[in-house]
Amino acid sequence: MAEVINDTHATEAASAKDKILELEHRYIELLELKIAKLELGLANLESKSSSAKEEKPDQKEAENIAKPKHHGAESNKKKSLSSEDETKKEEKKAADQEEDVEKGEETRYKVVISKWDPETGEYKLVDASKKEEKKDVEGPEKKPKRAFTFRKDTITRLYSGDRLHTEIVSAVVEIEFPELQALLGKITSKWGWPENVTHCHSPFKELVYSWSEAMDEADGIHAPTDETADQRLARKDLKELLSLISTSSGHLKLDQYFKDRKTFLDSETITHNALWTLFPPGTLIVSRPFLDEPQIFSVQDSDSFVDGDEAFELVAYSFDWNGHEFNRVPYQLQIPYWGNDRKSIIELPFYPLMYHTDNDPSISGRHKIPGSSVDDLARRQCLREKSISELKEKLIERGKKYVEICIRPKGKQMFKYAGTAHIHGGRTIFNRGGGSGERQRASEEQSSIGSGDLSIAYDQQYVNKKQISGTTMIDFVSFFEYMSEKTPILGVLTRYLGSVETLSPERRANSIYREMYKFDWDRHQRDEKLSNDQLLLCPPRVLGYALKQKQWAQLLVDKLEDPEKGDAGTFNDKLQLDDSYKDLIRKSVLAHREGKTLTNAGRFRALEDFAPDKGKGLIIMLYGYPGVGKTLTAESVALVAGKPLLSIGVSDIGIEGDKVEANLEKVFDLAGKWEAVLLFDEADVFLEARGEGENDLKRNALVSVLLRVLEYYDGILILTTNRMRSFDIAVQSRIHIAIKYEELEQDQKVNIFMSFITQLQNKKLVQNFEDLENWVKKEGKKFPFNGRQIRNVVSTALGVALMEDGKLRRQHLADVADKTKAFKQDLGSQEAVYKHSHK
Repeated sequence: MAEVINDTHATEAASAKDKILELEHRYIELLELKIAKLELGLANLESKSSSAKEEKPDQKEAENIAKPKHHGAESNKKKSLSSEDETKKEEKKAADQEEDVEKGEETRYKVVISKWDPETGEYKLVDASKKEEKKDVEGPEKKPKRAFTFRKDTITRLYSGDRLHTEIVSAVVEIEFPELQALLGKITSKWGWPENVTHCHSPFKELVYSWSEAMDEADGIHAPTDETADQRLARKDLKELLSLISTSSGHLKLDQYFKDRKTFLDSETITHNALWTLFPPGTLIVSRPFLDEPQIFSVQDSDSFVDGDEAFELVAYSFDWNGHEFNRVPYQLQIPYWGNDRKSIIELPFYPLMYHTDNDPSISGRHKIPGSSVDDLARRQCLREKSISELKEKLIERGKKYVEICIRPKGKQMFKYAGTAHIHGGRTIFNRGGGSGERQRASEEQSSIGSGDLSIAYDQQYVNKKQISGTTMIDFVSFFEYMSEKTPILGVLTRYLGSVETLSPERRANSIYREMYKFDWDRHQRDEKLSNDQLLLCPPRVLGYALKQKQWAQLLVDKLEDPEKGDAGTFNDKLQLDDSYKDLIRKSVLAHREGKTLTNAGRFRALEDFAPDKGKGLIIMLYGYPGVGKTLTAESVALVAGKPLLSIGVSDIGIEGDKVEANLEKVFDLAGKWEAVLLFDEADVFLEARGEGENDLKRNALVSVLLRVLEYYDGILILTTNRMRSFDIAVQSRIHIAIKYEELEQDQKVNIFMSFITQLQNKKLVQNFEDLENWVKKEGKKFPFNGRQIRNVVSTALGVALMEDGKLRRQHLADVADKTKAFKQDLGSQEAVYKHSHK
C-alpha cells in the first residue's frame, strides 16, 4: 500500500512539475511581450517628439503581437523578408474580410491574426476568415456555430533606423464545437492530447503523428452508419482544420514540411528539420551503437523542430539487466545537423524499423516510380517485410542468449571470449574515477525510467575498442559498482538520467499508454518468462571483466562461449614441477571444492575452525627464482579446479595504508563472487617480516591488513614471491602449502623448448622439426635460461624466420640463444648478487 501511495505522490509531483514548467513558460512569454510593448511604446513616443521629418512606422508592419524569442523566431535578413511577405498577405486577407465581420456574420471557422498596435500599445485581432455560405452550415438548428478559432501569433521587432519587422511565428487553435473536441481527442489522445481537445498549438506535433488517421476520419472512411448530424459536421470541421494547418498555419517550418510531405513519403527521404515526424512515442527504431550490431529501441520522447544547426535528439529505451532484474533503460540518441538537403531515411544513424531493408537500395520507396509495375512494387514490399521479419527473428534469438547469460547463478559466470570489446579505464580492476557500491545503477528501489538530473548522453573518455581473447566474467552488479555513473554502458552511450515519464495514474492505467510506453516492463524478475517484444529490445552486449587484460568491458553476446572443462594436460605435461607436488596441489584443490558441499546433516564436509567463518580457504605459497613456473602453476591450478584465475598485484592494490585494506576486501569479494582462484603475484611487500622502527610502520600496516583478510577468505589464494629472506612469521602460520622453485634442470628446459616448438609445428611454421629437436637436446638444454627466457628466445627466432623464408630453422634458434646468453653474462655479477641474497 505504501508503494502505491509513493508512486501516486511521485506521479503527482511530476505532474505538478510539468504545470510549474508550463506556468514558467507562460510567464516568460508575458514578460517578453511586456518588454516588446514597452520598447515599441518608447519608440512611438520618441517618434512623436522628434523632428517633423520623422514619420510614423508603417501601420501594417506594426500591427502585430510580441512573441517569446525561444519559439523559433529568426532574424536573418533573407528569412525576415520571407516571413514579412507572408504576414502582409495574411493582413491583406484580413482586411478583405473586415466588411463581413462588421456585418455581424458569424463564420464557422474563424482565422485571426494577433497584431500589435504601437499607437495604443494594445493587442488587436484581425479576422482573416473565409466568407462562408449559410447553405454549407449543418446542425440541429441549421444555424452557424463556431467550430474553432485559428489564431496566428506574430512577433514584432524594432531594427536600426526605427524600422519595424513583423513575422508569424506560431499558431493556436481554440476548439469550440464539442463534437470536434471529441473527434480530435479520439485521434490524438494516445500521443498525449486530452480526450476532449479544447486548445492546440503549432507545430501540432500529436496531430502530425496521427495525420493519416485524421485524414481518414475527415473523409469519413471509417464513419459509422448511425452517425449523427453533429458528428458529420465535426468531420467537415476537421477537414477544414487539417487544410488550414497543412497550407497556411503561419508556422514556416511546419508549412514547409507539408509542402514536402508527399516527396518524403514517396522517396523515403527526410530533411533535418522534419526528423521529428518519423519518431512518435512507441516507435521501434533500429540503431547500431555497439560494434555496428543492430539494436532495437522504443522511442520515449523526441525534439520537434530544432533551431539553426542544432542536433536532433530523442530519448529511447532498451530492455536491459541490472544484475537483479530486467528494466527499461533510457538512452539519448542524436542525429547531427547535415544541412537543408534531403537524406535517405535508412542512411540515418537510427531510423524506424518499418523502413529497414538490409541496406538493399532496390527495396526502398513505398510508391510507384516511373517505369515500375504494380508487381514490382509488391515484390519490393514483400522483400522489405521479409527483411524486417528476419531481423526481428535474429534479435529475438540473440535476446534469448542474452537473458540466459545474464541470469546465470554464482559460479557459472565464466565464459570464453574472442573478439572486439569496449574496454573501460586503465589497466586496473578499480576505476580511478571512483565508483561506489552505494551508487549502483538501477537499484531495487528506483525504476529504470525514474526522474533525475539531466546527464550528458555521450562520454567516450575512457572507452576503447580492443581485440581480446581469454576468460571473462559476466557480472553487471560489480561492473556498476566499480565503474562511475558516467561510464558508457552501450557502446559510447550512457544511461539517460533525465525525467522522461510523467504520466498520471489514470493514463498509466490506460491500455493504450501501457502498450506505448511499456512501463509495466520494469522490475521483471529473473524467473519470469520474457515476451518476444521484450527479447527484441535486449542489447547486443553484456557487462563484465576480462581477466587476462584486467579491465572491465562491454562484450558481444554472440562471441561468448562456455569454457572448456578443466584441462589436466597442461598441469601434468607442461608444468615443470615435481610429481609429488603436483599430486599434493591437485588433491588439495579438489578437497577444498568438496569441503564446501553439505552433508545430509547440513554441515560442511571440510574441517571447521573453532571460530566461525575462519580458516575455510586454501592458501598456497610459491616462491623461488623468477621464470621457473610459479605463474604457470597458478594458471594450471585454475584449470584443474575449473575456475577463473583472478590475478592481482601491488599495482592493483596500492600501498597507501588507508586504501589497501578496502582494495584488498574488494578484490577478495570479487574472487568470492566469481568463485575464482586468486593469484596475488609478487606479493613481497605484503609478506616481509614486520620491524620496530619508524620507517617500518607503513610496511607493518600492509602485512597486518593481509593477515586479517587471509583469516576469513574461503577461496583458493596463491601467493608468489621471489624474496623469502625476510618472511613474516605470522604469514607462515596461514599458509597451507608452500612450494620452492629451483633453477630449471636440463630435462625441464628440453620440455619447455619442445612445448613451444611443437606449438609452431602444429601451425606449420617449422621447416625441420627433427633438426630443431636435436639442437634442443644437444645444445639448447645447456643454456642458463629460465622458462620465460626460453619463450622469448623461441618467439624472437620465429620473428626473424617470418622476415626471411617464413619457416623456423635451427640456425634461427642458435643465433638468438647465443646473443641472449651473451647478455646474461654481461649481467652475471648482478644475478650472482641476487642469488646470494635469496639463499
